Amino acid sequence: MKIEHKIACFFIVFGSVYFLESIGGFYMTSAVVFIEKQFQIPSRLSGTMVSAGDFAYIPVVVFTSYFGGKGNRARWIGGGCMLIAIANLLISSSNFLFPVEELHVNSSYISSSLAYEVNRFVLNTSSDPKWFSRTLKEVDPNGTALSTHVGPYHSESEDFIKYQSFCFYNPDSEICSRMEDRVSKEHAVNERDVSAVRLLTSLPYSFCHNLINKLRQEHKADECKKETSSLGPFAMIFGGLMLLGVGRTMPFSLGLPLMDDNVKKNNLPVYFACMFFVKILGPVIGLLVGSKLNEIYYTFDPPQGLTPLDPMWIGCWWLGFLIFGALLFFPSLALFLFPSDKLDEGEITEAITREKSKLGDDSAPIKPKKRLNLRDKHVKVHEDHVTSMEKVTEFFGVVRGLFRNPIYVGAMLGRIVDVLAFKGFFVFLGKYLEIQFGVPQFRIQKYLATTGVVGFAIGVIIGSFCMRKFRLQGRKAAGWVAFCSLVSAAVSFLNASVGCKSVIGEIGDQGVANNFSFPSCRPDCLCEGMPFYPVCNNKGDIFYSPCQAGCPLSGANFTIFSKMEKGTPLVFTECECAGSDNFAVSRDYCPVEHCNSQFNTFFFNQALGAVFGGLSVVPGMLIVLRSVPPEHRSISLGFNGFLVSLLATLPSPVFWGKIFDMSCLMWQNLCSKTGACPIYNTDELRIRIHLIYGGLRVLSLLSDIWVVYWAKGLKLVDEEEEKKKEDGSVRELELLNREEHVNPKFDVPNDEKILKD
Repeated sequence: MKIEHKIACFFIVFGSVYFLESIGGFYMTSAVVFIEKQFQIPSRLSGTMVSAGDFAYIPVVVFTSYFGGKGNRARWIGGGCMLIAIANLLISSSNFLFPVEELHVNSSYISSSLAYEVNRFVLNTSSDPKWFSRTLKEVDPNGTALSTHVGPYHSESEDFIKYQSFCFYNPDSEICSRMEDRVSKEHAVNERDVSAVRLLTSLPYSFCHNLINKLRQEHKADECKKETSSLGPFAMIFGGLMLLGVGRTMPFSLGLPLMDDNVKKNNLPVYFACMFFVKILGPVIGLLVGSKLNEIYYTFDPPQGLTPLDPMWIGCWWLGFLIFGALLFFPSLALFLFPSDKLDEGEITEAITREKSKLGDDSAPIKPKKRLNLRDKHVKVHEDHVTSMEKVTEFFGVVRGLFRNPIYVGAMLGRIVDVLAFKGFFVFLGKYLEIQFGVPQFRIQKYLATTGVVGFAIGVIIGSFCMRKFRLQGRKAAGWVAFCSLVSAAVSFLNASVGCKSVIGEIGDQGVANNFSFPSCRPDCLCEGMPFYPVCNNKGDIFYSPCQAGCPLSGANFTIFSKMEKGTPLVFTECECAGSDNFAVSRDYCPVEHCNSQFNTFFFNQALGAVFGGLSVVPGMLIVLRSVPPEHRSISLGFNGFLVSLLATLPSPVFWGKIFDMSCLMWQNLCSKTGACPIYNTDELRIRIHLIYGGLRVLSLLSDIWVVYWAKGLKLVDEEEEKKKEDGSVRELELLNREEHVNPKFDVPNDEKILKD
């Protein structure tokens, strides 16, 4: 294969794995909300789970970057991406190995509970609409026993509701006892009744129905005795993310120096921009795929009446990890096919010819062939004569030198604070937007992809163009980075004032007022502990659940429920506590349009901040690369990644998860253990997270000012300086690496150069 084709082939494969790796690494952002809901994990633990990759990344990245640069970097990157593929498959498998059991009540228990329950006849009203009045007439022929207490006859459904309420408060009443006896003797419990009750107890919402809600509560208590917990799925996802953290040490810390070795320095900003564009395009695709998959229920079979618009919807998060893991597997294998970059026989001959010419041979020196530098040409490869202790001493000597470099230290501190602010904030940004503006997750992922991430990509491209066009060097480049940090901080402070009272916010205010009991106007509904399923009447008044609105399992409700198509929003009727003319409530009646203006304003500010954040990426990375000697590039990137992970990416999700939990108003309890949080103080959360984020960006600005002070004379894209380095010391190091092929050892002519693409 021609060397040009080989280089092109490598960059295509490398770009593919880099792209797929960035998708999988970022896809977790769209999945974490649903993992919390499915396995009942609080935000502080999900934040710890997201940080799992950094637990593995931290101890590995420095040694990977140091020793990987001495080997075949293509194979090292391929091995890392192979680990990432396996990690994605492992995370996906948690959905299958730890399925969440639906609420299924034992049939015999249902039958015994229904035997004396008059309320069960509501399940069959579609076939016998006059069952209550007919049975009541048989029990009380004169029609005086019940009317004395509940008033004259009005309608079938209204009288049944009155009967339920009366017997709830007077269970020993003669008329109630006679009705129960008549039902148990003449109407045996059939399979249809049992099936209907089993289905109703497993729904994500609750009716005002004493029997169904009582069975649901009793079954939950029985399930808690089995000592089920979220430890299993948490541990598996945590382990998968740790493996992913090991894998992602290689593409970045080895990929950037590899590109630096194979392109001209004047073109490097453009290549870096392309690389970062691919890195950013991955999250865009990841968020868009996440948005689409989040419209699919995680079991592919959503419960009746539950849609992606509902807060308790769980998207098909695991499918994305399965897809990305499978796609990454094959190009990772392809990187192992690139051979080690040892010299072939022709190149050995050329090297000997050049050495002979120095000794007086008349033949002209032969220009070295252009080749793909898979090994770092700035470091020695063959160190058989060097002891392990000398290697360790050299390693720590390099690290000491990095800490004495004020530009490198300042740039690293700035990045640590930036990542501490951004990583966890972005992980929980989708959750915040759902809480603050009432927008479903699948829409949020689309907005994040098309505004925030695309805006960041545009900023990276513009930043690289400005670097090349205006030849930003030293203090100018550092000042550019500082200005971008200032704008990002200002945008965050601005977003602290952009908020809206969503449905969750209104329910939170209700909860504070009534101590989070959410009682129904009908005490016999037994709504305590029922699932969170917010609904509204046609006036926009919000209820915690249909049970709180007093929606009975009436004939009309059950008929609509049993005949509706899955995924269709459910309208509950005959709701006694609805407070509207039609006594109906629905999720579709809840106000959402009133937050559109604030939502759009937030994303405009977010896109503006993303553009300015992207503008600083290329100059910031070049400042780090050019602030250290060329032979220390990989170790500087690796050590930078080590400290950023240790002090920023590792604690950031935990830090932000704790901030979210501090604003929680009501926890879901799973067997006396704290589960997920469905209701937050939205105003407190909005102000808190944006002030903290903006404050951290101000701290980052201080480190950027430090870099501006020390960056005088720093050359970022000076090609002449690179040529001088290549003419001298770099060429000598290359010949030292070849000495096992070329013998005897000769001096190196200073006028020979290494050709670049």
